[in-house]
Formats: sequence, C-alpha cells, structure tokens
Amino acid sequence: MPENNSELGPRLDLAGNPLPPLPSASPTSTNNFSGGQYYPPPMATPPGASSAQARPAPQASPSGGTKLWLRLIVGVVSFIIGYTVVGALNPKHTPAPESFTTYAAPDKSFTCAAPAGWTTTGAAAGKMSDGSTSTVGGVLFEQNNAKIDITTDNYATLVAYDVMTNNADPQSLTGSKAGVLHKQWRAKTAAEHKGYAETKVADFESPMGDARLSEWTARGNALGFGGAMHGYRASLAGGGKTAEVVCQCLESDWPVLKPAFQRVLASFVASEEAAP
Repeated sequence: MPENNSELGPRLDLAGNPLPPLPSASPTSTNNFSGGQYYPPPMATPPGASSAQARPAPQASPSGGTKLWLRLIVGVVSFIIGYTVVGALNPKHTPAPESFTTYAAPDKSFTCAAPAGWTTTGAAAGKMSDGSTSTVGGVLFEQNNAKIDITTDNYATLVAYDVMTNNADPQSLTGSKAGVLHKQWRAKTAAEHKGYAETKVADFESPMGDARLSEWTARGNALGFGGAMHGYRASLAGGGKTAEVVCQCLESDWPVLKPAFQRVLASFVASEEAAP
C-alpha cells in the first residue's frame, strides 16, 4: 500500500471522511525492498545483550597453590635437563683400577675379580619377599660412567622359558649354549644404547669353557645422552650355569679400562657349591 503522498490526494474512508495521515518513515529506517525482493530488517538486540555477547566470559585464573606447583614442576624439569646436558658435555672420566679383589656371590653361585674401590651391588638367587624362588643372580660394579654388569641364571631355566614361549633354538640342546644365548641377549643391550653396533663376535678363553665375546660401540644411552660408549658383551655357559656380562665406559676411557674389563671376564667361575 502506498504511503501518504500529496500527489495522490488525502486518504478517505468509505464514507468520504478524511483519514489521519500515515506515520512518516523513521530517518534511520531502510527500504527493505530491492529488486522486488523483501529483506527483513535485522532483529533488535535486547538492551544490555550486545555488550555481554561481545565480551568473552571471564576465565578462572590458577590459584596460588596451582601456580606454585607449576613453578616447582618447571623448575625440576629444567634442573634435570640442565644436569643431563652438563653431564653429557662434561663427562667424568674413570681411571684404571689400581688393584682387584675377589667377589663371591652371596648364594655361592660364582666368583670373579672386582675392581677395588668401585661401587658393588650384588643380587643373589633364592627366596623372594613374596615367597617365590628366583634363579637369577649377579653383581654390578660401577665407577663414574664405567660399569661391569653380570647377570647369572640356571641354563635349564632359560631353555624351559624358551620352550614355553616357542623361542627354543635347536642348538640350545646340541650346540654351543653360549652361542645361542649370545644371539638372544644382543637385543637387550642394543635397546639400552643409541646407535648400538657390534664390531666382532669371537670365542675367548674362559674358565666356564663355552663362551662368546662381542666388542661394541654406541652414541650414548637409550636417549642418546652420556657421550659415545665402548664396551664388551660376553655370554658364558658351563656346569649348568649361564652368565651375561656387559662392560662399558666412555669411548675416551676405553684404552685405559679395556684391560680391566678383560681381567674380570677371564676370572668368572661358576661354583659347584651354589646354594639351592
């Protein structure tokens, strides 16, 4: 319907009486007709709603206790990273042992030479705290970045485990026991060192009789830290006993500690008087 316009004359009702004029359009109104299409005006925003919608909801800030814990966590992580980096950049070198003593396992399962002055941690086979019986024993000699890790077990226990897990090797019954174990144990040492590589595998003289020896190198520990490493990995079998021996040190200490490692390896003897 057209709006009140002087060119069309006054608006009249059916009796000819003049009608009041239509209200004029608001100056802020817009013509919502365009090209024959009608576009409805935008919906009005309730008072106060626009400012609330434009302003994001307030976020809860961490409490004082939470902030303190965050600072502590960041501080501890930074210290560990810094300590690791400093240790990797400034490794502590290990001198050759001045003398050796004789180490006897608490369960009397073996004896071997031990570098004097090195930290010694023994693990004896026997009854466990839960009442079960363990056949695994050994000893760990440590000094700075150097260590000699010896793990012992009964050969029959290892073969039985392989049979139960379908990993039995026919040579474990007819061939070199140390040779079979040497292949199986390689993966464990390799997983503990980044860039692990063995340079040779050979027989060597051992009181145990059946023995295998590998010389290896690595770029560092499992995460690649600690500096380049060099070491031996030996597998020994005899008298129903087995021993896995891993010797390692910094690459720069290898010329100094290599003779000490060889002495410990050549001294390992399984005892017939081992405690049950």
